Amino acid sequence: SSGINAEYGIFDSSELACVNSYSRLEWPVRTLSFNHDGNLLASGSEDLMIDISHVATGEKVATVSCNAFPFCVAWHPSENLLAFVTDEKKHSGDKHTRDSEKSTGCVKLFGL
Repeated sequence: SSGINAEYGIFDSSELACVNSYSRLEWPVRTLSFNHDGNLLASGSEDLMIDISHVATGEKVATVSCNAFPFCVAWHPSENLLAFVTDEKKHSGDKHTRDSEKSTGCVKLFGL
């Protein structure tokens, strides 16, 4: 689960209890995705980056820089290949301002 407090948690579904929580992001979490074997978690927010971490330990595996905040992240069904969608717009001083006339959606890939 994730929340507006920029934290996300991993829950044990049989116990309905949070077993780990992570807070490397500064802005609210917008998107989460587990990789094919459930060992990696990609999370994106308005921080202009995607955080990839080990689910069991919370250890950072990678950080993917973005020109705009990611709308969606999704792993390949059998490989450690991450697809994500952002605006392909050059940002002026305020990274949270959007101008739909100057924004173009873009799908990008990142592999481990």
